Amino acid sequence: MKKDETAASILWKSIRGLFFLPFWHAQKLRRRDMNVWLFGSWFGQKYSDNSRAMYEYLLANEPDITPMWITRNPKVYDRLKSMGRPVQMADSAEGISWCRKAGVVFVTTTPDEMNSRYLNGARFVWLWHGMPLKQIMADEAKFLKGKQSLFKRLKVRLNHFLFPYDNCVPHDWVMNSADFFCPFFASAFEVPESQVWTDGYPRNDALFEEGHEDIIRRYREKYPTAKFIIYMPTHRVNALKGTPFNGFEGFGFDADRFNRVLEEQDYVFFNKGHFFDSGAGVKVSGERFVNVTDDDYDNLYSFVKDMDLLITDFSSIYFDYIMLGKPIVTAPFDYDDYLKNERPLYFDYSRWGAVRANNWDELFAILENRSYREPDRSEMELFHNNLDGNSCKRITEHLRSELCLKKR
Repeated sequence: MKKDETAASILWKSIRGLFFLPFWHAQKLRRRDMNVWLFGSWFGQKYSDNSRAMYEYLLANEPDITPMWITRNPKVYDRLKSMGRPVQMADSAEGISWCRKAGVVFVTTTPDEMNSRYLNGARFVWLWHGMPLKQIMADEAKFLKGKQSLFKRLKVRLNHFLFPYDNCVPHDWVMNSADFFCPFFASAFEVPESQVWTDGYPRNDALFEEGHEDIIRRYREKYPTAKFIIYMPTHRVNALKGTPFNGFEGFGFDADRFNRVLEEQDYVFFNKGHFFDSGAGVKVSGERFVNVTDDDYDNLYSFVKDMDLLITDFSSIYFDYIMLGKPIVTAPFDYDDYLKNERPLYFDYSRWGAVRANNWDELFAILENRSYREPDRSEMELFHNNLDGNSCKRITEHLRSELCLKKR
């Protein structure tokens, strides 16, 4: 039971869910407009990721398709409204109306990014938010089931019955970047591999675009010869329990040596924690250390493309960044603990060909000696069928073909 839930609130929620079920199932009788495409991102709280890239592509290139952004965040609503872009709040009358008529829904994390209660009958495109290394969706659920009590398992089954809009929406198509990942996505989303498309990830199109984020311009003016490093670790289960991951606590981190390496080797180190780890409270200081938040850039991938080196652990950013052909260092400092307490991996971590550091001492040595290297072309092609910036276009054309939508 969540901290803010009581037995009475759970009962009331269940009763409401039961009474709403007929309306949920009746929605399938309504004809939907296949030219209306709905978007949301990160639990309805952000304007980012694959959904944003597709939404902006359609606005710029596909006048006969009507994209609508649905959000739960008033700041996102105000921002898009001020830009003249189509947007609605998820629980508003207008937002519900758009959810009820949309023919195609694009999901980044969960359908509740929008108003999932009114989406029955729409076609679902799962853009998702990263190529899988660790198990996700149905595979993760199967793994967790073995750790759940009988009460918890019964509660999960009851939730699937009472709240199908949160748990049982279709997986019509799942987006992916390469044949390599198809069996993992097919297993995770419980669909045939034919429904897993390898058209690429929309957000990666920004890696091939011109233009630079303001934060890049500022630090490039200040450090014109420096190599820019970005550190992007993934989250851990403890982040959801109130203890965010902080890679600078433990693992042999030495602040003095860290700053000395940055100065002597002419680096600028950008730390970008995971969305779930925003409360980690990183206390590292230094002129060449930059703790980056979402407020420091407009588009994460426009920012990332100007980095000279990526450091990550288990994050799917590895697969995105590798498209640039730039060096990557893996830093799975808590490797054994992660495999024991998080989720199983789909494939051996050693398939990542980057130089590996098991602690900060090893990472310092790699940075001092500049012993990192660019990825092999074979690895780039293993994780990407298309090494270009045309994913949005491919997905749109593929969907038009699948839905028999001709350009007007």
